[in-house]
Amino acid sequence: MTTRSELKSFLDDLKLQFLEAPTTTTVERTLSAKLDNVIREIWADYKPSQPFALLAIGGYGRATLHPGSDIDLLFFFKDRIDEDTIKTVLHPLWNLQFKVGHQIRHAADFDNFDEGQMESYTAFLDSRFLFGDPEIAGEFESEILRGLIRRHRVRFLNALAAMKTARYKQFGDTIFQLEPDLKEAPGGLRDVHWAGWVRKALEASNRHPIPSDALKFHHCIRNFLHFSSTRNFNVLSFEFQEQIAGILGYKDSERGEAAENLMRDYFLKAGEIARKASYWEEAIVGRPNSISFTTDFADPFEMIAAFAEAHREKARLDAATLSAIQRRLVAVDGVLRNNPRAGRAILEMMKDRAGIYDTLLAMHEVGLLGKIFPDFEEIRCRVIRDFFHKYTVDEHSLIAIRNIEELPSAHRFAGLLNELEHPELLLLSLLFHDIGKSHRHDEGNHVHPSTEGVKTILQKLELPEEQAAKVVFAIKNHLEMSKIIMRRDFSDDEVIKQFADLVGNTENLRMLCLLTYADVKAVNNEVLTPWKEDLMWQLYVETYNRLMLGLADDQYLQQPALETDIAEITRLLPSRTQPQDIRNFLDGFPRQYLKNTPKKQIAEHFLLSRQLSARPMVMHLAKSDSVYELLVMTADRPFLFSKITGVLSYFGMNIVRGQAFSNRHGTIFDLIAFEDPDRYFEKNPSEEDHLAGLLTDVINETIQLDALLQRKFSSVVFRQKKGLVVPTTIHFDDVFSERCTIMEIVTQDAFGLLYRTGKVTSSHGCNIEVALITTEGHRAIDVFYLTRDGRKLPPELEQELERDLVAELSSGAS
Repeated sequence: MTTRSELKSFLDDLKLQFLEAPTTTTVERTLSAKLDNVIREIWADYKPSQPFALLAIGGYGRATLHPGSDIDLLFFFKDRIDEDTIKTVLHPLWNLQFKVGHQIRHAADFDNFDEGQMESYTAFLDSRFLFGDPEIAGEFESEILRGLIRRHRVRFLNALAAMKTARYKQFGDTIFQLEPDLKEAPGGLRDVHWAGWVRKALEASNRHPIPSDALKFHHCIRNFLHFSSTRNFNVLSFEFQEQIAGILGYKDSERGEAAENLMRDYFLKAGEIARKASYWEEAIVGRPNSISFTTDFADPFEMIAAFAEAHREKARLDAATLSAIQRRLVAVDGVLRNNPRAGRAILEMMKDRAGIYDTLLAMHEVGLLGKIFPDFEEIRCRVIRDFFHKYTVDEHSLIAIRNIEELPSAHRFAGLLNELEHPELLLLSLLFHDIGKSHRHDEGNHVHPSTEGVKTILQKLELPEEQAAKVVFAIKNHLEMSKIIMRRDFSDDEVIKQFADLVGNTENLRMLCLLTYADVKAVNNEVLTPWKEDLMWQLYVETYNRLMLGLADDQYLQQPALETDIAEITRLLPSRTQPQDIRNFLDGFPRQYLKNTPKKQIAEHFLLSRQLSARPMVMHLAKSDSVYELLVMTADRPFLFSKITGVLSYFGMNIVRGQAFSNRHGTIFDLIAFEDPDRYFEKNPSEEDHLAGLLTDVINETIQLDALLQRKFSSVVFRQKKGLVVPTTIHFDDVFSERCTIMEIVTQDAFGLLYRTGKVTSSHGCNIEVALITTEGHRAIDVFYLTRDGRKLPPELEQELERDLVAELSSGAS
């Protein structure tokens, strides 16, 4: 009988063989054969008392066991279940520490079909006889199970289709996940299994075989994940991508780092698998609205015409037509390359947005879109491993187009789309906005090559000069709106003025706003929060008013307008409140506070400030949509901002914006906006009181915040995930703001980062007037508007601050 130590030695040897020759070591079949032998030893002298068959099912049934896979077994009894037989097999396997998933069935269990048992039925379809009575096993496979499926074939197939649809939806209906699940994601091994289940249910020949090289590639990577993680772990994370790329011999190249080249191959193979699965899906649901062409496509423009007709008809080209186009494209030379006729046809399709994503995606998958626009082909399956973008560059660009296509008519941005003179130019801009990422580049420096590339494309397409200028403008400036939203205080009129000068006219503004919306939304599912969308809309409205009203906006800040605002606030307050009380409250505040803060909120702040006569500090927590606002009013306290942000970090909050200002009476206002990503306060309402109490103790220094946070700094829960290392860079801008020095920090995101930054900044006597906080994957981009003694920072102070911040943040990241 095999012992645990023998089994461990076997697995250790197999791992060594695999690591030495990962592409040729048949891990799955070797493991399956080993387990067969173990069960054979267990079964050797046993005589079951009841007619019975033991079958391997699922992955074990397919003889594709991976190192961390469960061992799935079916105990099938013709009549009465025999517990002794089950224990005879299971107990030795458990003693060997196998993870066994077993099912016990008898013939009566298959009298009726149950959709709730689909996971079991599909596992049974991959059964393989091990021991017992072979006739009973044959009867189960050929008559009982197959008979059940034959009697309920339509229900069974529909349930299979629903399973695939639900699974794809979990992954955003795309194979292009930057950290894909090798088993469950679209284009993963589950698609291979699923296609096999459909074929067996239909009792069809294997007319859509999975490419063997794609299957071997997936199995190889999954073996590595299991060996390396020592468990059933199937996510190809960034950390494992780097390790696997080295083992499989990938090298850095002009197209990208070794890991990026590995992922490009993964996506190409996953695409092949997903396409084969889709053919079997058509066998279930049919080919709705599919059209066919019998031409041989000798004229390459006929290929474009075929897609154009399908787009007009809101149909798909059938599999035979797509295959014919794909075969013919192999021989197509450069006749379509940035061809004006081809470009006009694409633009004509883009005028009809309904279904444009599916049309462009199909053209891309067969290779036609790349033949027309080689620059877009260069970003096929291009991976940017920044822990922020979720999709490959080409899929990101197409999803951005889909975001415009699916923009609801009632959405506030839909009005901008309707007002565009040529909305198809927006889609063309989205298609090309990231083509500069086709080769390795400095981080964040893809805009220039994208802009220069699109100039060449548009010139060859012979696009009218005025239209080409709009596309070039949008691509050249497609990051500017996001930068202002997340890195500049656009309550400052000077920011709006500079942005209005940049866009120049309302058509450019609409184009840029819509491109930014679609681009940000296509990064990943979590980036475009309602709060960020509100900021985008506010920036659009402020800039639109500036463009339309010009210098008239400047009059808003003059005294008559201020008095009108004060009168409006007075009406919201108790009748005994005097306007002079409000003037005293606002005296010394930034004028943008009065201009941009809702009057009702200013009235609430005023009433809270009156409580300072009875106590030294007032706190107020409010929530709007998904964003909380914490207001702290007090006399000036050292390190106030860092203490507030430190306490919020302690509770796991995600800080997105901070403002600090004071009036001439010495009252300090810190207003911090933050998100609660884990819904901690929603699940634990009493913790809001805990927050207030702890913050009071920290500000009054009855509790030392450093000691409080140190326990979390050292906790494994908050330990940084391995991956890309972001070096700390600090930039000072003394020009953009009239009153403040702007300090922009790019560094590795980490727990307590804002607290440590605020602490160092305050230690140099600097006031943080505004803080804008952005996190992109592992990279934090934090912008601070700073003053000291009410003035901008002198150069020598900037140098000292930079030195101390780099030292602090580097030590915190180590």
